Amino acid sequence: MARSDHHHAASPIHRGRPHPPRLSVLDWLSYGGEMSTLARTFNWTGTPLGAPDRWSRSLKTVARIMFTARQPVFLWWGPRLIHLYNDSFRMMLGPRHPGAFAQPASLVWHDIWDELGPRAEVAMQGGPAADETLLLIPAANGSDQPYCLFGGTLIPDDDGRVGGLLCTNTEEMPRARLLEWEQSTRRQAERQREYLYSLLMQAPAIFVILRGSEYVIDLATPFACEMAGRRHEEVIKRSLFEVLPELERNNLRPLLDRVVSTGVPFVGKEMSLELDRHGDRGRETLCLNFLFSPLRNLEGEIDGVFVTASDVTEQVADRHRMEQLRATAEMANRAKDDFLAMLGHELRNPLAPIQTALRLIRQRGADRALREQAVIERQVQQLTHLVDDLLDVSRIARGKVALKKTRLELADVVTRAVETAGPLIEQRDHRLIVDVPSTGLVIDGDPARLSQVVSNLLTNAAKYTEPGGEIRVAGSREGGEVVLRVRDTGVGIAPQMLPRIFDLFTRVRSSVERVHEGLGLGLAIVRNLVTLHRGTVSAVSAGLGQGSEFIVKLPAAATAVPAARPITGLLGPITVKSHHARVLIVDDNEDAARMLAAALEPSGFETEVACNGPAALRLCNRFSPDIALLDIGMPIMDGYQLADAIRRMPGLEQVALVAVTGYGLQADQDRSEAAGFLRHLVKPIDIDLLTAVLEDLKSS
Repeated sequence: MARSDHHHAASPIHRGRPHPPRLSVLDWLSYGGEMSTLARTFNWTGTPLGAPDRWSRSLKTVARIMFTARQPVFLWWGPRLIHLYNDSFRMMLGPRHPGAFAQPASLVWHDIWDELGPRAEVAMQGGPAADETLLLIPAANGSDQPYCLFGGTLIPDDDGRVGGLLCTNTEEMPRARLLEWEQSTRRQAERQREYLYSLLMQAPAIFVILRGSEYVIDLATPFACEMAGRRHEEVIKRSLFEVLPELERNNLRPLLDRVVSTGVPFVGKEMSLELDRHGDRGRETLCLNFLFSPLRNLEGEIDGVFVTASDVTEQVADRHRMEQLRATAEMANRAKDDFLAMLGHELRNPLAPIQTALRLIRQRGADRALREQAVIERQVQQLTHLVDDLLDVSRIARGKVALKKTRLELADVVTRAVETAGPLIEQRDHRLIVDVPSTGLVIDGDPARLSQVVSNLLTNAAKYTEPGGEIRVAGSREGGEVVLRVRDTGVGIAPQMLPRIFDLFTRVRSSVERVHEGLGLGLAIVRNLVTLHRGTVSAVSAGLGQGSEFIVKLPAAATAVPAARPITGLLGPITVKSHHARVLIVDDNEDAARMLAAALEPSGFETEVACNGPAALRLCNRFSPDIALLDIGMPIMDGYQLADAIRRMPGLEQVALVAVTGYGLQADQDRSEAAGFLRHLVKPIDIDLLTAVLEDLKSS
């Protein structure tokens, strides 16, 4: 029966497409009685449901139905089954009100939850929700009043999952009034059904009710009709598969059959459907989230399916586009790393003959060009340093840096670093003060990589300190850490630059117009190498012109450094046939090969040069080398293939193989060792180091 207040009158059933009412944030709570008012003024802070203006559309809709219903109705919502109820049900609660409002059902009905809990769980999972169970609820006067608790309907939330259980409660009446009560209840239920239908038709969501074995459409909201591309009169009271026959090909019927036969709801995430939405055989692929819930009649039998769906086509398409963009970016990043590695290799090849030629000029006493030679040599060293930095950045970015840790003293690391950075410090006339104890600062680390860290810090200090400045290196033990400090009297660091000083390609300006040389890689390499050693590095400065200090902290080792052990060869002793060893040099860069041969001849080595694999094999027939220096990246036959072919030749099974290459990654060294190379030298090669290696192999 409609209420006398016309503002609260139930909405009529709309057979066409309804226009949803325009409501302010909480206007939808203005249509009930006392409980609706309580909901508007209730402090929802900290409750699982939160403030009503943030409730889902589905919860708002069913709450409005409940608050405006005349018969006793309550709602359990969400995973904790939060208890809401209307005015009529409030009178049944007796002393449980108002404490029962917005509380978990398990607390409201704690005294009978052993019975109610399992029933509620079955109902929320799609099992029978209609059940008549008499519950003794203490009334306000202390007597026991029996009520029927269950008579519920599963309500889906906006995402299509089961949101809650709406229950209609009726007083237990004497048998004499039972018939009248049943008839009244049916009339009220019919009015409530019509009201619910009206509200569902206004809901801005895809709701469909299917009935019978042919899944006849009993209800379809305007949003559902729009999604299907059909008018309301074209779909109502017709089979779903008659309206959209293409759904048969999308295997929707077996899913609906399973829900009807088992009573278990089906949740489908991002299901792709091909729909002919406009009847012109132009199929579109839509992506939908589905929830199929069983519908039960008064006898508890499943006679239909409640379908709710949401169109997520655009969201899925956006995600796929983002994934494609991410894949493209990752591919570009890998290509960049590969390019840097190849660039380093290609740059090393011309550096090698230049460096060797300079050494030959110096050996031959070309005194007239000593100044020019020094300039060229410094620039070659600088270019070599830049190439090494580029390759280190590429290796670190790809996670290809493998540390070879050993126990060592910090003083040994600093000594090696000073030897490397010393020429630049001397060139700029800096005063270097080293205050690092020779023993007592023990760490576990890679000697070469830690020396690189300290060398980069010293080089950085030298570059950013005016000639005649001071650089101080100090080491100490602080708790469980070994601390190294490198301080200079240089240009300092502006406060805004400190957070970015260790980023790639960051270079400090000492003035508006001056940026110091370099690519901005050294400090980025320092941070990554220190991090690999489980340490930290930081920078402090009082500002421009105030100098700067870099602080490296590494975990201290527990014990002292063990005694050094002699280094042995990789593959056992090599037998050399004469005092003056014969050396075969193979490199597709002819200048590099001939310069290397010329540099070795003064040391008493007999050399032959070949520029490719086949030519080298022909030379071996008459030259019979003791040692072979082989470039790896050669056309026709690479260094690995050539090494294998040489060792297969009679009499050359024990030839000593040395890799001379621009590839310097750990993986490259591991591969050359596995291929039988005794040494792996990276271009440009230090002639003194090469001579020492050859002498070592000759005397082994």
